[in-house]
Amino acid sequence: MNKYVALKKNEEFEACIRRGRFAAQEKVVVYSLKNGLTVSRFGISMSAKLGKATARNRFKRVVRAWILENIDKIKQGFDIVVIARRIKDDKIKAREIHLKDFKEDLERAFKRLRLLKEE
Repeated sequence: MNKYVALKKNEEFEACIRRGRFAAQEKVVVYSLKNGLTVSRFGISMSAKLGKATARNRFKRVVRAWILENIDKIKQGFDIVVIARRIKDDKIKAREIHLKDFKEDLERAFKRLRLLKEE
């Protein structure tokens, strides 16, 4: 079974964003870059402009839950960064963030980047 490994350093995030491929959806942007390791590492981010700390933490938990559900389907050897996008004009409230809202966009972005294993 594969395990969730987090990107922690700012340089790792920036390298993935600058040199990697991306897929933009309505609610998220996913960046991917080959890392030369036997595991995929994940970074999740949401700007403070989009919501307060509770909303940002909730977004991270929701995305992490989706990743853990699909960890066996995700190809290994990539650094993957998921970033929230502005959905509406005002800030996002924590109670408005649910897995079902982000699930479709995440799946579409991962498929577009060919990060999901063929079934």
